[in-house]
Parts: sequence; C-alpha cells; structure tokens
Amino acid sequence: MLSAEEILCSTQQVIAGLEALRGENRSLLGNLQEAMESRPSSESGGLEQEKSSIIQKSLEKIELGLSEAQVMMALSAHLGSLEAEKQKLRAQVRRLVQENQWLRDELASAQQRLQDKEQEVVTLEEQNKHLQFMFSIRKYDQDEPPLINKISMT
Repeated sequence: MLSAEEILCSTQQVIAGLEALRGENRSLLGNLQEAMESRPSSESGGLEQEKSSIIQKSLEKIELGLSEAQVMMALSAHLGSLEAEKQKLRAQVRRLVQENQWLRDELASAQQRLQDKEQEVVTLEEQNKHLQFMFSIRKYDQDEPPLINKISMT
C-alpha cells in the first residue's frame, strides 16, 4: 500500500506527464489545422478531420485528467491542514484538561482552608462566649460579699 507522500509524488509526476502530452497534442492539432487551412476546401480530406477529432477528444481527456489530479492535490493539502488542526486541537484539549485539574485542586485547597477558618471562627466564638460568661460570673462574685464573711457575722 502506498503512503500519502508516495501518492502525491506519483500524482505530481502524472501531472507533469499530462502537461507535456497536452502540449504535444496541442502542437499536433495546430499543425493539422494549419495544413487543413492551407489546402483548398475541396482537397481537405476526411482523414485530417478525423485526426483532428481524435486529437480533440484526446485533449479533452487530458484536461479532465489534469483537473482530477489537481483536485487530488488540493484535497490532499486540505486533508493535511485538517490533520494539523486536529493535532493542534488535541494538544489544546490536553492543556485544558491539565488546567482544569489544577483548578479543581486549587478549589479543593481553598474549600479546605475555608472550612478550617470557619471551624476556627466557631471555636473562637465559643471561647468568647465562655469568657463573657466567666466575666459575668466574676462580676456577680465581686458584687456579693464573700460567703465566709456572712457566716462569721452571724
């Protein structure tokens, strides 16, 4: 099985051959038409017209072959550019997947830090409430005379 590069190389060779053949056929047709024009119309034979018709058909087939070969070359170039674009997009997808994973890791880390800080805030609020309670108890203790003094007074 031929590789794409070998097919392209062969197609280019065929194009060159067809262009040379087209040039030869055009030259033959031109010479034949000159010969037919230089003779009086009564002497023009059917042989020259038949040759001219055959060469015309040959030229049409050569033109068709050239057109098809050029389409193949253009298609190959287009497929090559599509493949390059596909590779570029795959690389971009890989990069985006990596970036997405990094962002997920960063989000998980930020969520963990947030949870730790929220827990720290709750702990500090509880400590603050406890300290306020202890402060209020101490305040009440200072307002009342000590219990020992009450017992000794009686």
